[in-house]
Amino acid sequence: MSHLVPLSMPEAIYSLCQCQLTLDATESLDYLETQLNIYSLLALYQHYFPTEWKASQASIYPPTDVDCHSPRELEFIVLIYTHLFPLSHWTVETAYEQRLHSIPITTMGIDWTMDGEIEHLKDGWQLLLPFSHDGHRWLDDIDPEGSEWFDSEFAIYGITYSDIDHPDKIDQKELKRQCHQSNTPLKFLPIALRLLDHETKNVWLDEYANDYYYQPYSTSLPWSKASIDLLTRKWQQADRMLNCATNLIDWLEADLKPHAQILLKLWKQALKPR
Repeated sequence: MSHLVPLSMPEAIYSLCQCQLTLDATESLDYLETQLNIYSLLALYQHYFPTEWKASQASIYPPTDVDCHSPRELEFIVLIYTHLFPLSHWTVETAYEQRLHSIPITTMGIDWTMDGEIEHLKDGWQLLLPFSHDGHRWLDDIDPEGSEWFDSEFAIYGITYSDIDHPDKIDQKELKRQCHQSNTPLKFLPIALRLLDHETKNVWLDEYANDYYYQPYSTSLPWSKASIDLLTRKWQQADRMLNCATNLIDWLEADLKPHAQILLKLWKQALKPR
């Protein structure tokens, strides 16, 4: 603000807030953290979207108090999830009501561990569950209901739970070799199984959701160039992996009975020597 007299109501309110006395160390720390958050977001906006920054007419001042984002900060948050990486609907809605002091990371992977989530999985993902370590373990833990559920879903396609050897019996290197030689989307099977096991080493895919939306205690990163660069790069990798897995799921579901048999045959070919 290069002038002495505020030119708008938001600017005047912001200026008055800067004159308030802090009563203790906690309030002082909160004030400094909020100011850092404001300056960080505005600086990052200018860095990542310089054209949009120059064209923006949105105010840089919060409409009520500094506990809320300014319209210019909200513009930046919208640009992030439209151009760089995903933010949950809950996160975006929250940003309009209270300040986001860090970047929340919402799981974008295949999360089937919550109550009722398996029923919402596509048939192809349900079929792959016993081929994954976590899925097989879960089905075994609720024995006999797990195997009975699987058989009720897939026996009509010529594949039962007992037909599928435990993943521990599979030579993973041989499985990858077999998959890479496939001229079908089965070449993406190792990726799909890592997604189910949450072992992709990708921050967007390996988190387990506690709810349908971002929770305050979920993983988050500070507002910084390093964080945004990392999350953008990891999301690009995650998006490619999800697309590969989707190709496999679509292929399985296009003709489930014969394709399930091809999958089972490939699986048995990768068994460890006895």
